[in-house]
Order: sequence, then structure tokens, then C-alpha cells
Amino acid sequence: MIHSQNVKQSIKILRTDTLVEFVKRALDHLRRKPLQSHWIVVSYKYPADVSPPIGEVEYEFKEITTSDNNEIEELTAIDVWKVPKSVTLRKLRQGHHIYIAKYKGRIVASLMIIMRDRFQDPLLMREFKMASSEAFYLRAFCIPEFRGRGIFPVLVRYCLRDASVNYGRGNGLALVKIDNRNMLRSVVPKLEVDRIGRAGFIEIFGIRFHYLLGREAFKETKRRFFIQNMVGVHPVFQGVTLKLVG
Repeated sequence: MIHSQNVKQSIKILRTDTLVEFVKRALDHLRRKPLQSHWIVVSYKYPADVSPPIGEVEYEFKEITTSDNNEIEELTAIDVWKVPKSVTLRKLRQGHHIYIAKYKGRIVASLMIIMRDRFQDPLLMREFKMASSEAFYLRAFCIPEFRGRGIFPVLVRYCLRDASVNYGRGNGLALVKIDNRNMLRSVVPKLEVDRIGRAGFIEIFGIRFHYLLGREAFKETKRRFFIQNMVGVHPVFQGVTLKLVG
């Protein structure tokens, strides 16, 4: 709802600006493409009867800890997401799991796994709740010169097995952007994952409309559709604050 104080502010603005200028400003914003982000939710379940994945002899897989300073330094230097070392250390202390794949002693791929009941997704800026058997995979990358060699699917299988055997979370969930053609056409088919839903948002005038589709996509998450006020004040209203209830 819009509070009476906000209505008074809008009246004050209209007194200083002509109605034509106000309408023109509103139309300019309407012509702009709305901010939006759309992702496919994928699921990869670890089959208990499959032996541990074995890569080439030169490949080494491991989960790093806060004591692996040299590897954290190297990971920071090559990380395509540009995540600072301080953030990586903080995530490890918070219980996140970071895995790496090394080729002849050099880190060539990495990903992070969240194994907790709920978490705040940094890209969609919303909370997801997970079942006790689920884990969320993010911050995944492979350095450019090793893409197409099949190392990343092997790393994912290694991580999935570790998460399943040691933590009881054998259902790996991840978000893949709908326009990430390389991931959807090459990596996803190799992993034999299931596309179980979609998640995303559309934002208009600072009001973000979230959605989560698919019964198996974060099935413990009850908030499937909701509205989020992202900025509080939008240029069109010149100081009129929209406060959403609920």
C-alpha cells in the first residue's frame, strides 16, 4: 500500500513539476526493458551403486579448508567470479564446502556447495529452503584452456559422491541461466541432470516479482511467488516510497 505521507510527497512533486513532465518521465521508464533474470533449476542425483569417478591420472580432486592458504590464494587469482579471498574464508567458516580439481598441481576447476536447511541466493536475492537430502551447487567454473576436456563433469560427480556419502545429501541442485547455451548444450547433457523447474524475477519500477516453478524445484520452499520492494524510492515518483504489505 502507499502511505498518506507518500501521497503528500507526490502532490508536492506535481506542484513543482508539470503534469506533462511527470507523465513524460513515467513513459520514459515504461519504454525501458524491465530488469529480469531467469534460471533453469537442475537436479543431479547420485546413484549409490556407482563406483567413485576416476579421472585422468594427472587430475586431483579435493575439498579445501581454511588452512589451505596457498590453494585459496591460487583460487582467488583464477576465479572467474572474482570472489575476494576474505569472502572465500568467510564462506568456509560458515560451513560452505569448496572443491577444486587440479591438473599437474594447478587448479583448473572449482565449485562450491551449500549443505544447510536454508540459504540466501546472492544472484536472485531471495531465500531457498532445502530438504535434508539436497545440496545447492554454485560458484562453479573451469579455466578457459581446460573447457571442453570433460574435467568439469568429473569434478561434479566427485563432489556429488562426497556430498552423498559423507553428508547424506545426494541430490545436487543448481541454477543454470537460460541463455547459458554452452552449459545447457554441453555440460548439462554430460551430467545427465534433470531439468525440474525454473526460478527468476522480473523487476518493474523497483518492484521485483519472484517466481519458482516446478514441484521438485526446492520443494521445501513455500514462497513460490512473491513481490519484493528493491529500492523503496523510484525516480518516476520522485520521493514517493512504495511500502508493500506481506
